[in-house]
Amino acid sequence: MNFNIKSLALALGLALGAQVASAATYTFSGQISFSAQTPSLLGETLTVSFSLSDAAVAALNGGDGSVALSSLNLSFLGQTRDLSQAIDAYAQFEAGQLIGPNAGFQGLAGGDLQLVSSFGNSSFYYSLNGKDSLGDLSVSAVPEPSTWALGLAGLAVVGSLARRRRQQA
Repeated sequence: MNFNIKSLALALGLALGAQVASAATYTFSGQISFSAQTPSLLGETLTVSFSLSDAAVAALNGGDGSVALSSLNLSFLGQTRDLSQAIDAYAQFEAGQLIGPNAGFQGLAGGDLQLVSSFGNSSFYYSLNGKDSLGDLSVSAVPEPSTWALGLAGLAVVGSLARRRRQQA
């Protein structure tokens, strides 16, 4: 049996790419860094993950604009929210680069939370009984499922080739 490794890897990559949805996933997190009127909130963490369509991002053509979110999950002060509970949710891009998510949430742990991304910065504001707290968000890389699948497939191919060579020797 004679086969070309490059052809096999290409075919496997195409097959996996066709089966995996074309959506980018991002995770942002942050901590309340300013809360003069409610010091008990200092250091509280916020975690946001969301996905959006690669095709919608491509339509921006490297420019400024916003893209509707496909999914959104938020965790803050022991509560979680999703896209269906968000007000005006979208991702902001500047010069083709993701700045961050924008969305509002009312009644979250008794207050209102606003995610704001503009002018190259992503932050959040939490207002409880007229007292504001705020913090910055930073992005964490989330590998896409196709990246994981292709990497695992490559390891399997390399492993089988090594095993085959040992058997032939």
